[in-house]
Amino acid sequence: MIRLFFKTIWNSRRRNILVFIELFMISLVLVNLSVYVINMITIFRIKNCYDSHNVVLIQIRKKTDEDEKISEQAFQNLKKVINSNPFVTAVSICNNAIPYNYNTWRNEFKHDSDKFDLDPRMADMDYAKVMNIKPLKGRWFDETDLGKEVAPMTVSLDVEKTDFHGDAIGKRVQYEKKTYEIIGITDRFKRSDIETPDSFGFLLKEKTDAKTYWGADILIRTADNRTGDMLAVAERQVYSTLNPENWTIDGLNSLENMHSQQNIENYQRDYISVIIALFIMINVFLGTIGILWYNTNLRINEIGIKRALGSTGKGIKRQLISENLVLAASGLAIVIIIMVQTPLQIGYGKIEPGVLFISIWTSIATMILLVLLSTWIPASIASKIHPAVALKTE
Repeated sequence: MIRLFFKTIWNSRRRNILVFIELFMISLVLVNLSVYVINMITIFRIKNCYDSHNVVLIQIRKKTDEDEKISEQAFQNLKKVINSNPFVTAVSICNNAIPYNYNTWRNEFKHDSDKFDLDPRMADMDYAKVMNIKPLKGRWFDETDLGKEVAPMTVSLDVEKTDFHGDAIGKRVQYEKKTYEIIGITDRFKRSDIETPDSFGFLLKEKTDAKTYWGADILIRTADNRTGDMLAVAERQVYSTLNPENWTIDGLNSLENMHSQQNIENYQRDYISVIIALFIMINVFLGTIGILWYNTNLRINEIGIKRALGSTGKGIKRQLISENLVLAASGLAIVIIIMVQTPLQIGYGKIEPGVLFISIWTSIATMILLVLLSTWIPASIASKIHPAVALKTE
């Protein structure tokens, strides 16, 4: 029976090769579209390590050089002044640790003989309180970490899983000739809702070091719905505490506003991509239905002969569906092999872990439904045709 089934496919090899090529191309598009859409959904669902509600950002940049000790004292005084506002609950001075900001850099870290790249984010002890960060494992920085020869750091959950096999706490790494000990694990850090998070680590910022970093970023958590009050007094408090000849406010905004602006820009870009993806997906569906429907209709004569020889309608439908499933499965299998092998050779870059395999299973289920839909209806119609009527077209 099986031998006869494959012999039937082989006897119509010219037509079936064309159908196979079409189904292969459709499978290639289908799998890639599934990867794109599922990856986007996966990224959107990734939990941020921070909470940006009710947080104000003041970006201060250097205009001219100032004595380092004077600068340090001035910024610490500014932190106290801002903290004195009754609507302020916490203040942090940081660098390269702002959500919705793309001025970041990646550096090489080493653990024993292993090397990996991280975004180093400089944060003080109050950063976790301002951004409402709760470590998944270990702890955040505290007073006991000040002045340690081996500086503390935290890393994101993906770093622990990928580079430390789920056991990062207590491990030591080297960065710029300095040794750090991992004391905590946090959720991942997304710069927008739909951008793939980069691997990162928080490094303890003991001093402002505004001169070294050409400025400082001040994050301020306020009471609920009081960011407007902080924005109203921010400029006056900054310039009354820092020397305006040496320092200037480069940015003043709430993180909620920055969040909205960043997402609008990203969504506008991705809306177009999603529309294109949906358009391609619709064409994939129509293409599959058209090809298999047309292929079934071409076999009316063959169906008439089989009916004349005693084949039942159910048997014919079963054979047609089985043949198309085999052709579709062959094309899809080749695509899957290519897609699975590709990450081993060139890497998937921004594709989140697990997305490829979810996409493959989604594509398999979709292709089965398409084949059933594309074959069942024309096969049902063709199997009901009387043999004499079918043979008249011979």
